[in-house]
Amino acid sequence: MELDFNRQIKLSNNGGSLSSDTGELLIREFDEKIGFSRTLGKYVEIKDDRLYHTYSNGELLRQKIYQVIAGYAEDNAADQLTNDPVFTQIIGTETLASQPSLSRLFLRFDENSIDQMNEANQEILDKVHQYRDSKSIILDLDSTHSDTFGDQEDTTFNSHYGTVGFHPIVAFDGITGVFFKAKLRPGNVYTSNGFRSKRSKNND
Repeated sequence: MELDFNRQIKLSNNGGSLSSDTGELLIREFDEKIGFSRTLGKYVEIKDDRLYHTYSNGELLRQKIYQVIAGYAEDNAADQLTNDPVFTQIIGTETLASQPSLSRLFLRFDENSIDQMNEANQEILDKVHQYRDSKSIILDLDSTHSDTFGDQEDTTFNSHYGTVGFHPIVAFDGITGVFFKAKLRPGNVYTSNGFRSKRSKNND
């Protein structure tokens, strides 16, 4: 089986060199089909004052996304994947970026970057609904907890979860489970706070 994004790669089930992350190649193929990475590149412009760099912001962002998909959520996993043949083919680089390079990427994000990623997400959502020919949308609103391990701004203790972090509100399509948006909030706020403030603002 040939992959459209790289015709030199062929998938088979007859043995040979094996990798537990080969499924990532199919994720990259799906990425190309729906234009996910192209859409990110279209909208997301990360300010970069680095005088010298080996990896572009786009390559770093793609590596981070694909690591998370494969179950490598921590940045330091990159140090073990540096020469992984599957990941280097997916990202299109000879080696993978190290943990410090990945972690510094997020220091270059600002409010504009978040807005741009929301715009990219919206375009992809529009493609999904056009493909499904959706006639209605059910908004599923809920809160979740994101643990933190540092002195990030607004990170606080949440008595319900019994840990320190953020307590964002998230919105999903109740029919498909597709993620819409999230609102980051301090860890100690109640779930209903975000909804109340929204209604109060509308009533003013």
